[in-house]
Amino acid sequence: MSSRYLAFADILGRICICAYFMLAMVRRVFHASHIVSKDIWTAQDVLTLISSAAGVLFLGMVCVVTVTRLPPIKPANGIEPYLTAMAGTFIIGQIGYLPEPVDLPLSIQIAATTLIVIGMGTSVYVLAWLGRAFSIMPEARTLITGGPYSIVRHPLYLTEEIAMIGFIILNLSVWSVSLGILQWMLQLRRMTNEEHVLRAAFPGYDTYSGMVPRVIPIRPR
Repeated sequence: MSSRYLAFADILGRICICAYFMLAMVRRVFHASHIVSKDIWTAQDVLTLISSAAGVLFLGMVCVVTVTRLPPIKPANGIEPYLTAMAGTFIIGQIGYLPEPVDLPLSIQIAATTLIVIGMGTSVYVLAWLGRAFSIMPEARTLITGGPYSIVRHPLYLTEEIAMIGFIILNLSVWSVSLGILQWMLQLRRMTNEEHVLRAAFPGYDTYSGMVPRVIPIRPR
């Protein structure tokens, strides 16, 4: 792949990613504004506002690191890694189009919202560490091994999945659980694809991957 094509694809990717996540952010703000305008808030309204605030913070951070990220030095080979990355990123957004979820007790809704806030909050922290190395597609920019990346090799997938579990619980149905399982399978494949790229781009990646677990922060004895 020529450097000119890679640079063009990177610019196009930045535009598309920012447009998508900014639109998602505006939709959350718009929905939250309707709740804020109510004279009386229900417990569900408060939970929605809390999860929306966490979501807006995360989406905004994604836009920041996308705009400021470094140009790629090594892309993946073939189309499959890119299709998998796109599906893994955007498939969970289909939850809102699924059949009506189960009516859950308030305690379960609070627990799910807590997972969303924890997942989104820690994702923002991981994004701050990842910074200019951020990429949705399997592309190498620079190797990050400090902070959360010294605990697991893919901390952003871990923290995002905590939030995803919360979203699935709030939209609980056979369909949302099935969608969540499919999304996690795609994320596992993304990890493999990204590691192939990082291993090819950075000679020290093998040493790093041998010392740090992949996604579960437990080192084998």
